[in-house]
Amino acid sequence: MLTTEESYAAIRNTAAVYNRGGEVLRLTGTHRVELLSWLLAKQTEFAEPGTVVESLILGEAGNVEGSALVVLDDEAAVVIADSQAPLLPVALAAIESLGLEGTFAEDAEDLAAVLAVEGPLSWQVAEDVTDEPISEILLNEWRRGTLNGTACMLVRIGTTAEYGYLVITSAAGSSAFDRLVGRAQDIGGGRIDKKVLHRAQAEVNHPVLPSQAQGLNIFEAGIQWMATPNRDDEYRGKAGVQLEAPGRKVVAAVSDNADFPEAGTAVTDEGVTVGQVQTATARAGLDSGFGLLLLDVPYCVPGLTLVAGGRTLSTVARPAVDPQSWTQQIGG
Repeated sequence: MLTTEESYAAIRNTAAVYNRGGEVLRLTGTHRVELLSWLLAKQTEFAEPGTVVESLILGEAGNVEGSALVVLDDEAAVVIADSQAPLLPVALAAIESLGLEGTFAEDAEDLAAVLAVEGPLSWQVAEDVTDEPISEILLNEWRRGTLNGTACMLVRIGTTAEYGYLVITSAAGSSAFDRLVGRAQDIGGGRIDKKVLHRAQAEVNHPVLPSQAQGLNIFEAGIQWMATPNRDDEYRGKAGVQLEAPGRKVVAAVSDNADFPEAGTAVTDEGVTVGQVQTATARAGLDSGFGLLLLDVPYCVPGLTLVAGGRTLSTVARPAVDPQSWTQQIGG
């Protein structure tokens, strides 16, 4: 595995490889669309087969339990969940309580291994997985492919504002992932320390879970874009979703020439407490630390100078970096 410094460099300059997803489910049957819409905070009713939806997973009280990436097919939906609680028991209970007869939720043993690769050169790692030109796969689309003779799914994603892909295959076929890791190493990347991934995601306003939403609602955490909070239909956690304007919000900040203060540290303005550190990310050998602050209104805006743990912090707008993928073409 790469060091933290090498890991960040791989994300922003070459290709960073990591395993994704703590749980993989397969939803099939007559009412799978209804089940999916109930399980997820983002409405999926009108999403087309061949596409991908990324959504928050809410608890019954409207708290954020995690996130899920849903790969939609004509006859099934594959759910890759990163959640604090298993999603399968929730899905099975919903099938029974909602009367969704003919619908099934099961562990996807045939699709149980997920490898992610992100970075401006990630397309070079993934391009041989499918026969289709990789430049024709758009963000949030997927294609069928093969990896060392094993069937797989190739998904175009992005959590760092760089190019990114997921390769989903069977547990038996996961040994072929070594081939992809080797390709990443050949171009200066490789398997990364996932602590660095949180920094790269926070820099471009992708949710850093669970820390960013700890003790907050989706509006305070600034992650309402991964939900459809004003839906008319019922969904898990709807009763706990607060739609009023929050009195505090998450904003990004940098700490020049210092590590970012740890989560929970009080943030002050001229000695007056105005919030706290919500998320601290790895410095990864860079000049500045980076993290997220939970600040009272009206302090939750870019351009302020505040203090936390004896360190000077500057609130910043995001994206706080210039991703290479914004200027480099796939296949170029």
